[in-house]
Amino acid sequence: LLRWDEVPQDFVECFILSGYRRLHCSAQECLASVLQPTNETLNFWTHFIPLLLFLSRFGRLLLLRGAGDVPFHHPALLPLWCYASGVLLTFAMSCTAHLFSCLSPRLRATFFYLDYASISYYGFASTVAYSYYLLPGLSLLDASAMSHYVQQRLGWQLDCSLPIAAYRVLVLPVALALAVGCTAACCRSRAACCAYPFAVRTFVFAMPLSMACPIMLESLLFDLRTRNPTLFVYFYRRYFWLLVAAFFNVSKIPERIQPGLFDIVGHSHQLFHIFTFLSIYDQVHYVEDGLAEFLKAPLAAPTYLGTVGYMLLLTVCLAVVVRRFLNVAELCKQD
Repeated sequence: LLRWDEVPQDFVECFILSGYRRLHCSAQECLASVLQPTNETLNFWTHFIPLLLFLSRFGRLLLLRGAGDVPFHHPALLPLWCYASGVLLTFAMSCTAHLFSCLSPRLRATFFYLDYASISYYGFASTVAYSYYLLPGLSLLDASAMSHYVQQRLGWQLDCSLPIAAYRVLVLPVALALAVGCTAACCRSRAACCAYPFAVRTFVFAMPLSMACPIMLESLLFDLRTRNPTLFVYFYRRYFWLLVAAFFNVSKIPERIQPGLFDIVGHSHQLFHIFTFLSIYDQVHYVEDGLAEFLKAPLAAPTYLGTVGYMLLLTVCLAVVVRRFLNVAELCKQD
């Protein structure tokens, strides 16, 4: 294993002094390194183990009738299929990026661009699941309930049906545009000389989380804690984990405090992975709960065009973005 001054500058992690693999490793050497004490080993395992856990959980839900008596091909499960593909893809792509990042500089860039794209894909897939399983049950998006609230609190006679209908129509197109824009911004932070790439990527990927704002507003305006305690608890705990993950990703603590001490075990990116996993674990819990409620009384039947169609369109858009940035020769920073 090599020290930071024995590898190309683009491969050096902030405050990580040792544990680097040599450049131009073979695929077999990369695979063997998952059992060696490198600075990427736990980056791999902290996402590979969650990948297996979620694969088991979604397999139970979708294939073993864990969602009730609904067969795996039922349209009601289309949003869950989209969501499951997003969760599994983002963990799988992260594992791939960390495992094979030392094959070559170009492949390293390719894997991390695809990693950013998979995170955007997951964020959009979450919005698809929310839009069918969670948002329709909110009082905030019920025209009569919202009109009554406005009249009671503000004394205004307003018909809220039009803005709510507009939100329902625009939520997925806006989320798709955000996903594409976030991927482009993160790829640019790697392709161009960016002073604070980790802060940029953390901020950019926090933007799609704004698509969950209706749930936050529901808890402020209506009694979400009483009406849906599962959603309330797991939703806010998820965002707590995300804040902790963002803190470690941006601050580079603890390796910033003691460079070299946490090169193999305990550095910030590993902690970032762990808290990201916890956030998605909580999200899966309340999405699953939302699915159970949806199956009792479906408010809107999912369609292939409104679920899988959007995911395919996003995939094409993300492929175009990644292809565009792969043509950029200069890489200034590494993840």
